[in-house]
Amino acid sequence: MVLGEWQDASAVILSCPGPLRRHRSAVLPVSGLDLPQVLLGCESQLLAFAAHAGAERLFFTPFPEMFPDASSLAAALARAGGTGGEDAVHLRFGSVRAARILKGVRNACVLAECRTKPPLTASHHPFASGQVLPAAVSRNFLLCPDAIRPVRIGGGALPASELPAGLVGAGLPPDLGPPRNKGGEAGSGLEVTSLAQFRSAAWAAGGQRMVPAWPQDGRGAVLLPWNMDHPGSIVPELLERLARLHTPRSPTPRIMLMPFNYIGQTGIIRDLVKRVAAASEPSGALLPLLFLGRVRSLAGVAPLRRLSRVAWVDGNDPEHWWTLGRLAASGVATILLGASADQADGPDPAARFATDETMWVEASTRCGTLVCQAGLPSLRRLPLLLGLTAQTGAASPPDTVPSPRRRRRAVALA
Repeated sequence: MVLGEWQDASAVILSCPGPLRRHRSAVLPVSGLDLPQVLLGCESQLLAFAAHAGAERLFFTPFPEMFPDASSLAAALARAGGTGGEDAVHLRFGSVRAARILKGVRNACVLAECRTKPPLTASHHPFASGQVLPAAVSRNFLLCPDAIRPVRIGGGALPASELPAGLVGAGLPPDLGPPRNKGGEAGSGLEVTSLAQFRSAAWAAGGQRMVPAWPQDGRGAVLLPWNMDHPGSIVPELLERLARLHTPRSPTPRIMLMPFNYIGQTGIIRDLVKRVAAASEPSGALLPLLFLGRVRSLAGVAPLRRLSRVAWVDGNDPEHWWTLGRLAASGVATILLGASADQADGPDPAARFATDETMWVEASTRCGTLVCQAGLPSLRRLPLLLGLTAQTGAASPPDTVPSPRRRRRAVALA
Protein backbone atom coordinates (compact mmCIF):
# COMPACT_ATOMS: atom_id res chain seq x y z
CA MET A 1 0.00 0.00 0.00
CA VAL A 2 1.03 3.65 -0.41
CA LEU A 3 -0.85 5.17 2.54
CA GLY A 4 1.95 5.43 5.08
CA GLU A 5 0.63 5.17 8.63
CA TRP A 6 -2.80 4.16 7.32
CA GLN A 7 -1.54 0.84 6.00
CA ASP A 8 -3.16 -0.91 8.96
CA ALA A 9 -6.63 -0.41 7.42
CA SER A 10 -8.67 -3.60 7.17
CA ALA A 11 -10.29 -2.20 4.02
CA VAL A 12 -9.71 0.82 1.80
CA ILE A 13 -12.92 2.21 0.35
CA LEU A 14 -12.56 4.35 -2.79
CA SER A 15 -15.20 6.70 -4.17
CA CYS A 16 -15.51 9.40 -6.82
CA PRO A 17 -18.28 11.51 -8.39
CA GLY A 18 -20.43 10.11 -11.17
CA PRO A 19 -23.86 8.73 -12.03
CA LEU A 20 -25.05 6.13 -9.53
CA ARG A 21 -27.15 3.89 -11.75
CA ARG A 22 -24.24 2.11 -13.43
CA HIS A 23 -23.21 0.39 -10.15
CA ARG A 24 -24.88 -2.82 -9.09
CA SER A 25 -24.31 -2.60 -5.31
CA ALA A 26 -23.46 -0.21 -2.48
CA VAL A 27 -19.97 -1.70 -2.05
CA LEU A 28 -18.08 -3.80 -4.58
CA PRO A 29 -14.48 -4.88 -5.19
CA VAL A 30 -12.49 -2.44 -7.30
CA SER A 31 -11.76 -5.31 -9.69
CA GLY A 32 -15.49 -5.45 -10.51
CA LEU A 33 -15.81 -1.79 -11.54
CA ASP A 34 -17.20 -0.83 -14.94
CA LEU A 35 -16.48 2.87 -15.45
CA PRO A 36 -17.26 4.78 -18.64
CA GLN A 37 -14.04 6.86 -18.79
CA VAL A 38 -10.86 5.15 -17.62
CA LEU A 39 -8.24 7.30 -19.35
CA LEU A 40 -8.84 10.75 -17.84
CA GLY A 41 -10.31 12.42 -14.77
CA CYS A 42 -11.09 11.17 -11.28
CA GLU A 43 -12.13 7.71 -12.44
CA SER A 44 -8.76 7.19 -14.08
CA GLN A 45 -7.03 8.51 -10.94
CA LEU A 46 -8.95 6.01 -8.82
CA LEU A 47 -8.05 3.12 -11.13
CA ALA A 48 -4.41 4.25 -11.38
CA PHE A 49 -4.20 4.26 -7.58
CA ALA A 50 -5.70 0.78 -7.47
CA ALA A 51 -3.27 -0.47 -10.13
CA HIS A 52 -0.31 0.94 -8.20
CA ALA A 53 -1.47 -0.21 -4.75
CA GLY A 54 -2.77 -3.64 -5.73
CA ALA A 55 -6.38 -4.77 -5.53
CA GLU A 56 -6.12 -6.44 -2.12
CA ARG A 57 -8.47 -4.81 0.43
CA LEU A 58 -9.62 -2.22 -2.14
CA PHE A 59 -13.35 -1.65 -2.54
CA PHE A 60 -15.54 0.98 -4.19
CA THR A 61 -18.72 2.73 -3.11
CA PRO A 62 -20.66 5.05 -5.42
CA PHE A 63 -22.43 6.82 -2.55
CA PRO A 64 -20.45 6.99 0.72
CA GLU A 65 -23.10 9.17 2.41
CA MET A 66 -25.55 6.28 2.47
CA PHE A 67 -23.79 4.55 5.38
CA PRO A 68 -24.90 5.97 8.75
CA ASP A 69 -22.08 4.32 10.71
CA ALA A 70 -19.20 1.84 10.56
CA SER A 71 -21.42 -1.16 11.37
CA SER A 72 -23.55 -0.67 8.24
CA LEU A 73 -20.37 -0.40 6.20
CA ALA A 74 -19.07 -3.63 7.77
CA ALA A 75 -22.24 -5.45 6.70
CA ALA A 76 -21.90 -4.21 3.12
CA LEU A 77 -18.21 -5.13 3.03
CA ALA A 78 -19.01 -8.66 4.22
CA ARG A 79 -21.41 -9.07 1.27
CA ALA A 80 -18.66 -7.85 -1.07
CA GLY A 81 -16.17 -10.38 0.29
CA GLY A 82 -14.26 -8.09 2.62
CA THR A 83 -13.99 -7.18 6.27
CA GLY A 84 -13.74 -3.87 8.03
CA GLY A 85 -15.37 -1.32 10.25
CA GLU A 86 -13.99 1.58 12.22
CA ASP A 87 -10.43 0.76 11.16
CA ALA A 88 -11.31 1.13 7.48
CA VAL A 89 -10.15 4.06 5.35
CA HIS A 90 -12.18 6.05 2.83
CA LEU A 91 -10.35 7.80 -0.02
CA ARG A 92 -12.34 10.34 -2.03
CA PHE A 93 -11.20 11.17 -5.58
CA GLY A 94 -12.42 14.12 -7.61
CA SER A 95 -12.67 17.87 -7.20
CA VAL A 96 -12.60 19.49 -3.77
CA ARG A 97 -16.16 20.77 -4.29
CA ALA A 98 -17.30 17.17 -4.79
CA ALA A 99 -15.73 15.86 -1.58
CA ARG A 100 -17.81 13.36 0.40
CA ILE A 101 -17.24 11.48 3.66
CA LEU A 102 -17.96 8.01 4.96
CA LYS A 103 -19.15 8.17 8.58
CA GLY A 104 -17.38 6.24 11.30
CA VAL A 105 -14.06 5.67 9.47
CA ARG A 106 -10.93 7.64 8.60
CA ASN A 107 -11.49 9.94 5.60
CA ALA A 108 -8.97 11.46 3.20
CA CYS A 109 -9.09 13.21 -0.18
CA VAL A 110 -6.82 12.30 -3.10
CA LEU A 111 -6.19 15.58 -4.91
CA ALA A 112 -5.22 16.01 -8.56
CA GLU A 113 -6.18 19.68 -8.85
CA CYS A 114 -3.19 22.00 -9.10
CA ARG A 115 -3.16 25.64 -8.08
CA THR A 116 -5.03 27.85 -10.52
CA LYS A 117 -6.77 31.20 -10.31
CA PRO A 118 -9.52 31.00 -7.68
CA PRO A 119 -13.07 31.64 -8.86
CA LEU A 120 -14.91 34.85 -8.19
CA THR A 121 -17.91 33.35 -6.49
CA ALA A 122 -21.34 34.92 -5.98
CA SER A 123 -22.40 32.02 -3.77
CA HIS A 124 -22.26 31.78 0.05
CA HIS A 125 -22.06 27.98 -0.09
CA PRO A 126 -19.34 26.87 2.38
CA PHE A 127 -17.59 24.76 -0.26
CA ALA A 128 -17.97 27.14 -3.22
CA SER A 129 -14.37 28.35 -3.14
CA GLY A 130 -12.96 24.90 -3.86
CA GLN A 131 -10.52 25.40 -0.97
CA VAL A 132 -12.55 23.94 1.92
CA LEU A 133 -13.18 20.30 2.90
CA PRO A 134 -15.69 18.72 5.31
CA ALA A 135 -14.61 18.60 8.96
CA ALA A 136 -14.43 14.77 8.94
CA VAL A 137 -11.58 14.76 6.39
CA SER A 138 -8.42 14.14 8.39
CA ARG A 139 -5.70 14.30 5.72
CA ASN A 140 -4.96 14.70 2.01
CA PHE A 141 -2.96 12.64 -0.45
CA LEU A 142 -1.50 14.63 -3.36
CA LEU A 143 -1.13 13.34 -6.89
CA CYS A 144 1.14 16.24 -7.87
CA PRO A 145 3.54 18.41 -5.84
CA ASP A 146 1.72 21.58 -6.96
CA ALA A 147 -1.67 20.33 -5.75
CA ILE A 148 -3.92 22.70 -3.87
CA ARG A 149 -3.93 22.57 -0.07
CA PRO A 150 -7.55 22.90 1.05
CA VAL A 151 -8.36 23.42 4.73
CA ARG A 152 -11.04 22.05 7.03
CA ILE A 153 -14.32 23.87 7.19
CA GLY A 154 -13.94 26.40 9.97
CA GLY A 155 -10.19 26.62 9.29
CA GLY A 156 -7.22 24.47 10.14
CA ALA A 157 -4.54 22.98 7.92
CA LEU A 158 -4.64 19.30 6.99
CA PRO A 159 -1.62 17.00 6.87
CA ALA A 160 -0.74 16.10 3.30
CA SER A 161 1.38 13.35 1.74
CA GLU A 162 2.58 13.11 -1.84
CA LEU A 163 1.78 9.89 -3.69
CA PRO A 164 4.40 8.31 -6.00
CA ALA A 165 5.01 10.25 -9.22
CA GLY A 166 4.62 7.10 -11.32
CA LEU A 167 0.92 6.97 -10.53
CA VAL A 168 0.05 9.09 -13.58
CA GLY A 169 0.89 6.22 -15.91
CA ALA A 170 -0.22 3.38 -13.64
CA GLY A 171 -2.52 0.84 -15.21
CA LEU A 172 -1.76 1.82 -18.79
CA PRO A 173 -0.41 -1.02 -20.93
CA PRO A 174 3.39 -0.78 -21.21
CA ASP A 175 3.23 -1.79 -24.88
CA LEU A 176 0.04 -0.73 -26.60
CA GLY A 177 0.95 -2.26 -29.92
CA PRO A 178 -0.91 -1.55 -33.15
CA PRO A 179 -4.69 -1.33 -32.71
CA ARG A 180 -6.61 -4.35 -34.00
CA ASN A 181 -9.89 -2.49 -34.46
CA LYS A 182 -10.65 0.89 -35.92
CA GLY A 183 -12.28 3.46 -33.65
CA GLY A 184 -15.79 2.68 -32.49
CA GLU A 185 -15.90 -0.99 -33.49
CA ALA A 186 -17.46 -3.36 -31.00
CA GLY A 187 -14.91 -4.71 -28.57
CA SER A 188 -12.33 -1.96 -29.16
CA GLY A 189 -12.85 -0.36 -25.74
CA LEU A 190 -13.44 3.02 -27.43
CA GLU A 191 -16.91 4.48 -27.89
CA VAL A 192 -17.46 7.22 -30.47
CA THR A 193 -20.56 9.13 -31.49
CA SER A 194 -20.99 12.37 -33.41
CA LEU A 195 -22.59 15.41 -31.83
CA ALA A 196 -25.24 15.21 -34.53
CA GLN A 197 -26.11 11.70 -33.32
CA PHE A 198 -25.76 12.37 -29.59
CA ARG A 199 -28.56 10.93 -27.46
CA SER A 200 -28.66 11.62 -23.73
CA ALA A 201 -30.04 8.23 -22.66
CA ALA A 202 -27.36 6.25 -24.52
CA TRP A 203 -24.57 8.43 -23.15
CA ALA A 204 -25.83 8.40 -19.56
CA ALA A 205 -26.36 4.62 -19.43
CA GLY A 206 -22.62 4.05 -19.04
CA GLY A 207 -22.59 0.35 -19.93
CA GLN A 208 -24.38 0.69 -23.27
CA ARG A 209 -22.36 0.39 -26.43
CA MET A 210 -22.79 3.39 -28.66
CA VAL A 211 -23.32 3.26 -32.41
CA PRO A 212 -20.01 3.64 -34.31
CA ALA A 213 -19.99 6.97 -36.07
CA TRP A 214 -16.43 7.43 -37.29
CA PRO A 215 -16.04 7.99 -41.05
CA GLN A 216 -13.71 5.39 -42.53
CA ASP A 217 -11.70 7.73 -44.77
CA GLY A 218 -8.39 7.60 -42.90
CA ARG A 219 -8.57 11.16 -41.54
CA GLY A 220 -7.66 11.67 -37.91
CA ALA A 221 -8.97 14.09 -35.32
CA VAL A 222 -7.79 16.55 -32.74
CA LEU A 223 -8.50 15.21 -29.27
CA LEU A 224 -10.06 17.78 -26.94
CA PRO A 225 -10.32 16.65 -23.29
CA TRP A 226 -13.22 18.33 -21.48
CA ASN A 227 -13.41 18.46 -17.68
CA MET A 228 -17.17 18.61 -17.16
CA ASP A 229 -16.73 19.30 -13.44
CA HIS A 230 -14.58 22.39 -14.04
CA PRO A 231 -16.85 25.48 -14.09
CA GLY A 232 -14.22 27.59 -15.87
CA SER A 233 -13.71 25.30 -18.88
CA ILE A 234 -13.05 27.08 -22.19
CA VAL A 235 -14.10 24.07 -24.29
CA PRO A 236 -17.67 25.25 -25.16
CA GLU A 237 -16.46 28.74 -26.12
CA LEU A 238 -13.52 27.35 -28.11
CA LEU A 239 -15.80 25.10 -30.16
CA GLU A 240 -18.22 27.96 -30.75
CA ARG A 241 -15.37 30.07 -32.14
CA LEU A 242 -14.22 27.22 -34.36
CA ALA A 243 -17.77 26.98 -35.69
CA ARG A 244 -17.65 30.65 -36.69
CA LEU A 245 -14.32 30.08 -38.42
CA HIS A 246 -15.50 27.03 -40.37
CA THR A 247 -16.20 27.47 -44.09
CA PRO A 248 -16.30 25.00 -47.02
CA ARG A 249 -13.04 26.49 -48.32
CA SER A 250 -11.38 26.50 -44.91
CA PRO A 251 -12.86 23.55 -43.02
CA THR A 252 -12.22 22.88 -39.36
CA PRO A 253 -10.46 19.57 -38.67
CA ARG A 254 -12.36 16.78 -37.03
CA ILE A 255 -12.40 17.15 -33.28
CA MET A 256 -13.09 14.40 -30.77
CA LEU A 257 -14.32 15.70 -27.44
CA MET A 258 -13.23 13.48 -24.56
CA PRO A 259 -15.50 14.41 -21.61
CA PHE A 260 -14.31 13.33 -18.18
CA ASN A 261 -15.38 13.92 -14.59
CA TYR A 262 -18.89 13.36 -15.88
CA ILE A 263 -21.33 14.12 -13.06
CA GLY A 264 -24.48 12.82 -14.69
CA GLN A 265 -25.71 16.05 -16.25
CA THR A 266 -26.16 15.36 -19.95
CA GLY A 267 -27.80 18.78 -20.27
CA ILE A 268 -24.27 20.23 -20.36
CA ILE A 269 -23.61 18.33 -23.59
CA ARG A 270 -27.01 19.22 -25.06
CA ASP A 271 -26.32 22.90 -24.39
CA LEU A 272 -22.95 22.57 -26.13
CA VAL A 273 -24.60 21.03 -29.20
CA LYS A 274 -27.06 23.93 -29.36
CA ARG A 275 -24.31 26.56 -29.03
CA VAL A 276 -22.15 25.04 -31.75
CA ALA A 277 -25.10 24.53 -34.08
CA ALA A 278 -26.23 28.14 -33.67
CA ALA A 279 -22.71 29.49 -34.29
CA SER A 280 -22.29 27.51 -37.53
CA GLU A 281 -23.19 28.88 -40.95
CA PRO A 282 -25.42 27.28 -42.08
CA SER A 283 -26.81 26.14 -38.74
CA GLY A 284 -25.32 22.82 -37.61
CA ALA A 285 -22.67 22.73 -40.35
CA LEU A 286 -19.86 21.84 -37.93
CA LEU A 287 -21.69 19.07 -36.03
CA PRO A 288 -20.68 16.27 -38.46
CA LEU A 289 -17.01 17.12 -37.74
CA LEU A 290 -17.40 16.97 -33.96
CA PHE A 291 -17.42 13.70 -32.02
CA LEU A 292 -17.73 12.51 -28.45
CA GLY A 293 -15.39 9.75 -27.38
CA ARG A 294 -14.65 7.82 -24.22
CA VAL A 295 -12.30 5.00 -23.32
CA ARG A 296 -14.36 2.32 -21.56
CA SER A 297 -11.43 -0.05 -21.13
CA LEU A 298 -7.70 0.36 -21.59
CA ALA A 299 -7.94 -1.72 -24.75
CA GLY A 300 -9.46 1.45 -26.24
CA VAL A 301 -6.22 3.43 -25.90
CA ALA A 302 -4.72 1.90 -29.06
CA PRO A 303 -7.66 2.76 -31.36
CA LEU A 304 -7.82 6.21 -29.76
CA ARG A 305 -4.19 6.76 -30.68
CA ARG A 306 -4.96 5.73 -34.25
CA LEU A 307 -7.71 8.34 -34.49
CA SER A 308 -6.00 11.15 -32.56
CA ARG A 309 -2.35 11.99 -33.01
CA VAL A 310 -2.54 15.29 -31.15
CA ALA A 311 -4.64 16.87 -28.40
CA TRP A 312 -5.45 20.35 -27.18
CA VAL A 313 -5.32 20.59 -23.38
CA ASP A 314 -7.02 23.47 -21.57
CA GLY A 315 -4.37 25.06 -19.35
CA ASN A 316 -7.09 26.67 -17.22
CA ASP A 317 -8.23 23.23 -16.09
CA PRO A 318 -6.89 22.40 -12.60
CA GLU A 319 -6.29 18.81 -13.77
CA HIS A 320 -4.44 19.70 -16.97
CA TRP A 321 -1.16 18.21 -15.72
CA TRP A 322 -2.84 14.82 -15.13
CA THR A 323 -4.35 14.96 -18.62
CA LEU A 324 -0.93 15.78 -20.12
CA GLY A 325 0.66 12.82 -18.34
CA ARG A 326 -2.02 10.30 -19.29
CA LEU A 327 -2.01 11.33 -22.94
CA ALA A 328 1.80 11.31 -23.10
CA ALA A 329 1.83 7.79 -21.66
CA SER A 330 -0.75 6.81 -24.30
CA GLY A 331 1.30 8.11 -27.23
CA VAL A 332 -0.76 11.24 -27.97
CA ALA A 333 1.14 14.51 -28.48
CA THR A 334 -0.30 17.48 -26.60
CA ILE A 335 -0.57 21.23 -27.14
CA LEU A 336 -1.12 23.10 -23.88
CA LEU A 337 -3.37 26.13 -24.23
CA GLY A 338 -2.54 28.98 -21.92
CA ALA A 339 -0.81 27.59 -18.83
CA SER A 340 2.47 29.19 -17.79
CA ALA A 341 5.66 27.22 -18.35
CA ASP A 342 6.28 26.78 -14.62
CA GLN A 343 2.72 25.88 -13.66
CA ALA A 344 2.37 22.41 -12.14
CA ASP A 345 5.33 20.08 -12.00
CA GLY A 346 4.32 17.52 -14.56
CA PRO A 347 4.97 16.18 -18.06
CA ASP A 348 6.03 18.66 -20.72
CA PRO A 349 3.61 19.08 -23.62
CA ALA A 350 4.87 18.72 -27.17
CA ALA A 351 4.02 22.40 -27.70
CA ARG A 352 2.53 25.41 -25.93
CA PHE A 353 0.15 27.94 -27.40
CA ALA A 354 -0.16 31.29 -25.64
CA THR A 355 -3.69 32.58 -25.12
CA ASP A 356 -4.30 36.26 -25.85
CA GLU A 357 -7.85 36.83 -24.66
CA THR A 358 -9.46 36.73 -21.22
CA MET A 359 -13.02 35.68 -20.64
CA TRP A 360 -15.26 35.25 -17.60
CA VAL A 361 -17.19 31.99 -17.45
CA GLU A 362 -20.36 31.96 -15.34
CA ALA A 363 -21.55 28.51 -14.34
CA SER A 364 -24.38 27.18 -12.21
CA THR A 365 -22.92 24.46 -9.96
CA ARG A 366 -23.88 22.34 -6.98
CA CYS A 367 -22.30 25.10 -4.87
CA GLY A 368 -24.27 27.90 -6.50
CA THR A 369 -23.18 30.32 -9.21
CA LEU A 370 -19.44 30.56 -9.83
CA VAL A 371 -17.62 33.00 -12.07
CA CYS A 372 -14.16 31.94 -13.28
CA GLN A 373 -11.50 33.80 -15.23
CA ALA A 374 -10.02 31.90 -18.16
CA GLY A 375 -7.60 32.55 -21.00
CA LEU A 376 -8.31 31.33 -24.53
CA PRO A 377 -7.12 31.96 -28.10
CA SER A 378 -8.83 34.81 -29.91
CA LEU A 379 -10.65 34.17 -33.17
CA ARG A 380 -7.85 35.75 -35.19
CA ARG A 381 -5.25 33.39 -33.67
CA LEU A 382 -7.15 30.17 -34.18
CA PRO A 383 -5.64 29.64 -37.68
CA LEU A 384 -2.19 29.71 -36.00
CA LEU A 385 -3.35 27.05 -33.58
CA LEU A 386 -4.62 24.90 -36.45
CA GLY A 387 -1.27 25.27 -38.21
CA LEU A 388 0.67 24.28 -35.08
CA THR A 389 -1.68 21.33 -34.65
CA ALA A 390 -0.98 20.05 -38.16
CA GLN A 391 2.75 20.43 -37.57
CA THR A 392 2.66 18.65 -34.19
CA GLY A 393 0.46 15.83 -35.48
CA ALA A 394 2.70 15.23 -38.48
CA ALA A 395 5.70 14.88 -36.14
CA SER A 396 3.90 12.33 -33.95
CA PRO A 397 3.39 8.98 -35.73
CA PRO A 398 0.34 7.30 -34.16
CA ASP A 399 1.98 3.92 -33.72
CA THR A 400 4.96 5.25 -31.76
CA VAL A 401 4.45 5.37 -28.00
CA PRO A 402 7.03 7.44 -26.08
CA SER A 403 8.16 6.36 -22.66
CA PRO A 404 6.09 8.04 -19.92
CA ARG A 405 9.37 9.09 -18.28
CA ARG A 406 10.66 10.88 -21.35
CA ARG A 407 10.28 14.65 -21.06
CA ARG A 408 9.97 16.40 -24.39
CA ARG A 409 11.11 19.93 -24.93
CA ALA A 410 8.16 22.28 -25.23
CA VAL A 411 7.83 24.47 -28.31
CA ALA A 412 6.40 27.87 -27.39
CA LEU A 413 4.29 29.80 -29.91
CA ALA A 414 3.91 33.40 -28.76
